Amino acid sequence: MTNTKDRKKNKPLRIILIIGTILIRLSLLEIAIRIFDPQSDLRRRDNFFRYEPFVGAEGIPNKKGVYATRSYKTTIELNNEGFRDYDHDKLNTQEKFRIIALGDSFTFGNGVNNDQVYVKVLEKCNSGIETINMGGPGKNPQTSFKMYMSHGLEYEHNIVMLGISMGRDLPTYHPKDNDSPPKWGFDSEGNFVLIGKMLSQVEVDKIRKNSEDRYSPTKSRNLRKRISYWLVRHSQLLTFIGNYRDYFSNVLKGSFLYTKIFNTFDAENKGSVVVPNDCRKKEPPDMDYGWRLLSKTLETMKDYAGQAGAQLYVVFIPFEFQSSEILYERTLRKHGRDPSEFDLEKPNRKLAKLCESLEIAYLDLLPAVKEAVSNGYKLYFIRDGHLNVDGHNFAAKEIYKDLNDRWLEPIENQ
Repeated sequence: MTNTKDRKKNKPLRIILIIGTILIRLSLLEIAIRIFDPQSDLRRRDNFFRYEPFVGAEGIPNKKGVYATRSYKTTIELNNEGFRDYDHDKLNTQEKFRIIALGDSFTFGNGVNNDQVYVKVLEKCNSGIETINMGGPGKNPQTSFKMYMSHGLEYEHNIVMLGISMGRDLPTYHPKDNDSPPKWGFDSEGNFVLIGKMLSQVEVDKIRKNSEDRYSPTKSRNLRKRISYWLVRHSQLLTFIGNYRDYFSNVLKGSFLYTKIFNTFDAENKGSVVVPNDCRKKEPPDMDYGWRLLSKTLETMKDYAGQAGAQLYVVFIPFEFQSSEILYERTLRKHGRDPSEFDLEKPNRKLAKLCESLEIAYLDLLPAVKEAVSNGYKLYFIRDGHLNVDGHNFAAKEIYKDLNDRWLEPIENQ
């Protein structure tokens, strides 16, 4: 009887010890992850971006924070206009060779610090160059063009440098009159125009507030939701579990065995690696429409740049698979794809031909990147696919050489 009573008396103490032990272990795991494998939930776009009624998404002015994945940990600093850059004057008072840089996450610089992005490395190559980085994750040539219209034209500049990542399908959307933000597309008469509508400021504020409230505590939240909010904001362990759950899920779906099972039942494994359709030797029908959209985008963008006294310059940024024929074929075979059905350099050739027909200056980085990788240089983050610090330095040097041949020397000699 005494032992039973003692156990009952000690039960609260044992529970406290168990809870304390669990909390200590979780805390140690949290500390270890923050030191050795810092995490950041990349789905949390509201960390640095907000809804914008014309472009679609814009950086939050003067926002600063840490951006981390399994591959890297960097600090992002946005300027007074929400660009990943320092502040710039609208007038070119220093009379430098000014470049407005547009593009997606490669130009934004996923994985590297502000001053390590190839756009900013150009300034280190030549003190007479000034670059204004207006790139942003998820941007395509059409949304980049809208960014140039709404912000880039406000600055005096010499060059509009559009970085096009070759690792994604061409946009093949068909805009509608009620789309918001409006999109570049073709009207019923075949004219290339903006189609859609702009939201009122009241509607924009509501969208932004809903986005903020998703991860912000409010009076209407109960205790469980408040705890969940706190964990999302502060626990790297929670994000670690979520990120690695998604990672291993993707590894499983892309495995040879998983693909083999799907092939046995004559079904497509949609979870396997997706090779851009414009790399297929036999392109899907909608790719023709995508190339038509891109052609009119570049042509119209060139006209806008010309009216501003500038020139359009397109840089082809290779995706990781293109850098190595061996990696490309091995990855395709692993995921049950037939390499003979694909041509990894096809989109580059088509884009080069398009730029030549429109008389637009361009630089294809693929030949130089392939040579560097074949010589043992590591230009991309493992598993992530974005350019690492060496990749950005390499791209900047190649771009600088091309800029120097085309524009810099004549300008310096004037």
